[in-house]
Amino acid sequence: MTYRGIFLNDEAPCLTTWVKNTFGTQRGGHEFYAKCFELILRLRGNFMWPAMWDWAFYADDPENSKTANDMGVIMGTSHHEPMARNHQEWARNPRAYGGQWDYTTNKQELQRFFREGVERAKNTEDLITIGMRGDGDAELRGSDEDNMKMLEGLFADQRQIIKEVTGKPAEQRPQVWALYKEVQTYYNKGLRVPDDVIILLSDDNWGDIRRLPNAEERKRKGGWGMYYHVDYVGAPRNSKWLNITPIQHLWEQMQLTYDYGVDKIWVLNVGDLKPMEYPITLFLDMAWNPTAFTVETLLDHTYDFCLEFFGEEEAQEAARILNLCCKYNGRISAEMLDARQYYTLETGEFEQVCDDYARLEAEALRQYLRLKPEYRDAYQQIILFPVQAMGNIYDMYYSQAMNQKLARNNDPAANYWAERCERDFKRDAELCAYYNKEMSGGKWNGMMIQKHIGYTSWNDNFRADTQPRVTRVEKGDKEGGYVFTQKDGVVAMEAEHFYAQKAVTSGSAKWTTIPFMGRTLSGVALMPYSQPTDGASMTYKFNLTEDVENLQAVIAVNATLTFYRLEGHRYMVSLDGGDEIEVVFNERLNEDQRNIYSVYYPTVATRVKDDRVQLGKAAKGEHTLTIRPIEPGTVFEKIVIDAGGYIKSFLFMPESPYIRE
Repeated sequence: MTYRGIFLNDEAPCLTTWVKNTFGTQRGGHEFYAKCFELILRLRGNFMWPAMWDWAFYADDPENSKTANDMGVIMGTSHHEPMARNHQEWARNPRAYGGQWDYTTNKQELQRFFREGVERAKNTEDLITIGMRGDGDAELRGSDEDNMKMLEGLFADQRQIIKEVTGKPAEQRPQVWALYKEVQTYYNKGLRVPDDVIILLSDDNWGDIRRLPNAEERKRKGGWGMYYHVDYVGAPRNSKWLNITPIQHLWEQMQLTYDYGVDKIWVLNVGDLKPMEYPITLFLDMAWNPTAFTVETLLDHTYDFCLEFFGEEEAQEAARILNLCCKYNGRISAEMLDARQYYTLETGEFEQVCDDYARLEAEALRQYLRLKPEYRDAYQQIILFPVQAMGNIYDMYYSQAMNQKLARNNDPAANYWAERCERDFKRDAELCAYYNKEMSGGKWNGMMIQKHIGYTSWNDNFRADTQPRVTRVEKGDKEGGYVFTQKDGVVAMEAEHFYAQKAVTSGSAKWTTIPFMGRTLSGVALMPYSQPTDGASMTYKFNLTEDVENLQAVIAVNATLTFYRLEGHRYMVSLDGGDEIEVVFNERLNEDQRNIYSVYYPTVATRVKDDRVQLGKAAKGEHTLTIRPIEPGTVFEKIVIDAGGYIKSFLFMPESPYIRE
């Protein structure tokens, strides 16, 4: 007999709430489990470990075991639930069995507990788990040597109970011993079970196989199995909310498993079940014939999956989006993600990942709107919601990171990111509420109440999601004060991020920031334009990290035409208060037939004119650049100091790091 199936694990609060809302029961009864068995059979599985956090499969509903037997699903119990007993049967009333989950001090009562389980299961095909861990899926107390000695005696006693209850030799009743966590250490140190017992290996709870049998070990009669996770409850953080397993990783690790002869049991920890539709399908489709799934055919599985749910016209695009969603979500779980996960904002990676999600969400929404109405519910559950929900989480933490960075610089721009972070937190709740109450007419009410924001420890899962902390900066009357630092041979500065502005000496013109103007952040100009510009200037402060032989500046201004001075409008540039350099930026912006197609149209059509200014030698350290308009109507947009690293760029490269004095 070979076993292929799933394990419902740590089913609160989502699955328990859904069962209560759907079946009206506090715990999983046979009506619920019949649906699970149907799912397993439709996916050609034959095996199940039942939920065990707060439920007891055998005790909660006597019809559970009968239903499994009638439907042809073989039951087992998880790695820490020996002898066909559910842990909750002990946890609800430990005093009935002596009060101590300790085989050294409470052997007789634990044997009674074990015997009752085998007696209940003797007329079924249930696979009996032997061995034991500590109470509540914890490590056994004591030294490895003492625990190994205890387990040797326990194995013999458990097999004797099986023999006595069934009336047959123990080797005729299939058994499994799970090498989960520290139990694998005991095996590595030499602890063994009889040759007929299946040895169940496990991954590391995050999808990486911990151990595989060597050639000699593969000869054992009982064979080997694999316990694999796409859901996990434990340190450092739970992974329960959404699927974060890329199908490529699952396929690669299970290929490794099969190549080493591990094929007696394949059981998948699916947590609350509902969010794991696709990995469950892939796992059980692979389970009976893993060699049919190759690098060349793996993506065909995603296509076939989407073909069944979304139709031929949309299957290819749906498969592409689903693969990317699994890939992106696989980078880090929502439960572990925070504002520090991408180390530093300076690499641009955090922003890139947020942009990837935003693009994917737009593509998923576009496809959703194209779908026939009968496909939309399934599409929301399997593709659209995971893309939107995880993308929103990324944007929330990116916003928090930006808020923290700008707040450290006393930059009022931090307030925008604080509001965006709070808005994303609110949207998360709205997305989950829609999933629970409105999607599919409320069919899945309760399945999306899992904690996933603001973990402080792995087991604080019943606390509510908590808004990431943000800081607000008082705007006050302060302007300027920006000090930039060279990065990769460049100092790129938005025009509104000046160090200081000098007002005009006559008239009433003032420096005015025009939000959203230009190709990047904004434009800055003296307004009103009818007033003189005499004496007005803007100064930018920056630090060079090295001596530069030929420092240059690239200055981008709005492509203003020569409305005031026909020979061209001018601004002056000076480094560190030295000699001014005159720049005439628009003398060729006219409809002269000699340059209308080479200069005029390409410039005015893209609305920006940029000029390169030679500044000469500059030593490592702090410098200032001052720009002074001569004619009115000059709108400055970006200033780039080229210390040898500038790459010609339509957006004049990302803004450089700065602080605010």
